[in-house]
Amino acid sequence: MSLFDAFKPKWQNSNPEKRLEAIAELGADNQDVLERIAESDTDASVRIAAVKKLSIIATLKKISERDSDEDVKRTAKTRYLEEVVKKLKTEAQPSAEDLAYLQDLKDTHYAEDLLKGVNTAGLVRAELVKICTKQSVLALAANRDLDEDIAMSAARKVTSDSLLQDIAKNSRQPEVRKAASERIRARKEAEDNGKKAAELLASKREALVQQAHFLAAQKEPLSVKAQFESLMEEAAKLGMGDKQATIDEVYASFKKFCDEADAARIAAEKAEAEKQAKIASLTAALEELETLISENKVADNAERVDAILAECAESKSLMDSAWTKRYNNATFKVQDLRKVKEVVVDVPEATDESVRPELLERLKALADTDVNDMTKKHLHAIVREWEKLPLLEGEDPMLQSYNGLRNTLSNKISAYEEDSQKRFEANSEKLKAIIEKVKALDENEDFRDLNKKVREFYQQWKEIVGENKFKYHDLWQEYKAATARFQEMQQWENWHNEKDRDDLLLEMDALTKEEGSQAVLAKLKDITNRWKEIGPISAAKLQEYRDHFQSNYEKIKENCAGFIEEMNAERQKNLADKEALCAKIEELVKNTEMFWKDKYKAMQEIQEQWKSIGMVPKENVATLAERFKAATAAYYAQHKENLKAEDENREANYEKKVALCMEAEALKESNDWNVTSNKLKQLQESWKAVGPVPKSKSDEIWNRFRTACDSFFEKKRAHFEEMDASKQKNLDAKNALCEKLEAMEAAGQGSLEELKAVEAEWKAAGMVPKEAIESISNRYNTVYNKILERLAHADSTLAQGLDVIKEKKNAMIDKVRQFAESAGSNQLADAVRELQKEWRELGFCGIEDMDLYKKFREACDDFFTRRRDQLDIQEQARQNNLQKKLLLCEQAEDLLTDLNEQTVGASMNKVKHLRRLWKEVGAVPREHSEKTWQRFNSACDKVFAFGRKDKEETPAAAAVPAEA
Repeated sequence: MSLFDAFKPKWQNSNPEKRLEAIAELGADNQDVLERIAESDTDASVRIAAVKKLSIIATLKKISERDSDEDVKRTAKTRYLEEVVKKLKTEAQPSAEDLAYLQDLKDTHYAEDLLKGVNTAGLVRAELVKICTKQSVLALAANRDLDEDIAMSAARKVTSDSLLQDIAKNSRQPEVRKAASERIRARKEAEDNGKKAAELLASKREALVQQAHFLAAQKEPLSVKAQFESLMEEAAKLGMGDKQATIDEVYASFKKFCDEADAARIAAEKAEAEKQAKIASLTAALEELETLISENKVADNAERVDAILAECAESKSLMDSAWTKRYNNATFKVQDLRKVKEVVVDVPEATDESVRPELLERLKALADTDVNDMTKKHLHAIVREWEKLPLLEGEDPMLQSYNGLRNTLSNKISAYEEDSQKRFEANSEKLKAIIEKVKALDENEDFRDLNKKVREFYQQWKEIVGENKFKYHDLWQEYKAATARFQEMQQWENWHNEKDRDDLLLEMDALTKEEGSQAVLAKLKDITNRWKEIGPISAAKLQEYRDHFQSNYEKIKENCAGFIEEMNAERQKNLADKEALCAKIEELVKNTEMFWKDKYKAMQEIQEQWKSIGMVPKENVATLAERFKAATAAYYAQHKENLKAEDENREANYEKKVALCMEAEALKESNDWNVTSNKLKQLQESWKAVGPVPKSKSDEIWNRFRTACDSFFEKKRAHFEEMDASKQKNLDAKNALCEKLEAMEAAGQGSLEELKAVEAEWKAAGMVPKEAIESISNRYNTVYNKILERLAHADSTLAQGLDVIKEKKNAMIDKVRQFAESAGSNQLADAVRELQKEWRELGFCGIEDMDLYKKFREACDDFFTRRRDQLDIQEQARQNNLQKKLLLCEQAEDLLTDLNEQTVGASMNKVKHLRRLWKEVGAVPREHSEKTWQRFNSACDKVFAFGRKDKEETPAAAAVPAEA
């Protein structure tokens, strides 16, 4: 140490280390000293330390331009830009001098920082956009700036197509997005010189013609007449060119078809009107017949009845099921009425009576079987044969049996027919609903969806109708009419498929102009898959589409030839990587020193790596898979043996846990609550430290240990529950003291000595339940302070004492509030805790005490909240520093991968630079500090060790350069 150093400031000491210590001690307010050091100190590391704490922009800029040391200049340049950014972020009205700084940071990441800042002045952002040339920075401003003019100015300077597309999608300003989209569109149009627009126009014209053909082919032209008119209006606006004649011809044909359909519609409406008139006539006739039957006038009006029956029978098909049922009932009643009037004709005696028992047996068998649609016919056949036999009268047993069986069958048939009618009506409603759904289908839907829906409706129809198709003949005709418009679906499908293929060919046309890449190959594969999925097209155009597709496919493949070669090279690399993984597994199997669980983790990692590596050449797939499978099988066979050994370890662990159970069982009757609790917790920690036991014994041994522990802790809990009961007694005692004080206050009585006596009782009363602490304390403090305040008015000495306490408490509140500004310090946290203790010892100060306590508590809460926040920030900073130091570790280790005689010199210089950077990075989390430093220092030492070895070998070859 120089003698002069004793008379100089520390920052002028001749020892650079002392000067560095002095700089560390200097505060931010010593800028003049830091400036002098940064400009004049002879040691570069000292100047760097001063520059890091210097905030004078002009000086930092001068040092960054003139200093003799590159590291100092670089550090000064960084600090200069940081201070400029800080200044520009805080200046609401930047000066011309401030704006001049932008030239130095216009194309750096600091420009992005300024543009992202929500508080950066608009003038700064506008000027920065004006002078900036970096495309990514301009795109950031165009996307994120809240000022439309600034965002638009930035977008105008962006020239990259990809960035323009990003702006068109993501900019916050609608006008900016619109302008970017227009520029992209204008560029594309300029590139193809209108060719694409012409192709698009031709494509639109062809689509309109195809749509016209489709509409003209509809079975119900009137339903699409409005669509066709709209299509013709669109064609007129677009201009059809050479397609005009074609579309006019199709339109003329369509109009003719519409006229014919209109005439058919009028005829159908006329026929429908006639049908409805006929239905009304038949309904009236049936009602007339039912009236004649009900009035028993069938015989008197025989001719009219026959005329009605003939008319109804002739037009029966027009009517619904309900009408038909009424008509049949009326017919049967007419027949019954006429039978009554018939003269009984003597049956010839020669009729064979032996058939009656047979007919009765048949009738009985029919009655014993389930009723179906044929039962009624069978019954009528038996009845006709019976009625051919001589008439039986009176109480004849055969007649009684016959009548009973016939009545039973008639009732069953009636019930069956009624049930069948209900089913028919229910099914008819379902079928009508299907017809309505078919009618509601929109022809403009995708034809595949339409076709699928129609098939589903038909399947539902078949499930409802089953084998009884003839019953629903009329509804089937309606269904066929509703689905008739889809009979041309194949033609529509062909047309739609051609349109889909046209779209794919347009995509392929664009793809032929792109350079080969993975994305292009992926698109080609996607297009090929979609091409295969598209349905059939007309045979006339099949070859044309096939040739176009094949031509484009070959062009794209040719464009990707270079990329495919690269991809093949990549697959060769993947092959080498996977072979290396196989070798690793084989090495794992051979390694006898590695812990088996570490081996298992390594194996898991290898398998994950295997999955992440891409494809290999096809000819190597089988061989490689076989090698990987064999290596994996060998490993898992070894792993199985390791598991067997692990089972033996589990048995040993079981014996250790049995011993722990015995210790816990010996302690469970103890009444030494604290000591025993700690011992049992230690046993529990020991239990955790012991490894796993056999699964078959795990529950048993755990239950034994837990039972012993629970037994003690249950006793302990019961003991403290008794203590809780005593807390309730304490609460009652404190409530009584509060009532005593409240009575004093209400009567205006009480002395200071009485207050002190009550306070002594209060402190002696002991603890109360946790949930009552705050309420009982507030009650006590409030009334105590009121009495104390009243006594102070009469006693000046007491008043002075309370004022002193009050002043101290206000001072303590101010002190805690001051501490909150630097809440991260451990010493300040201890000081606040001491103040809290001192507050409790000071006692009460009168009526203001509760308010003061509230302020004090809020100040303390604020202090500790800020402290937690600052500790979190410090921890985050340490984490960030850890990431920086890990990056430096990786950079140092990377130097070892290519270390040789030619690179060692540059590597050693690089290590020196890395070590300087390491010193600049702050602290890291304590648990990572030593490990990270050892990793970094180890890599650096290896580089220098290699360099020293190289220097030792150099003299032997020193003569070589001389000869050269």
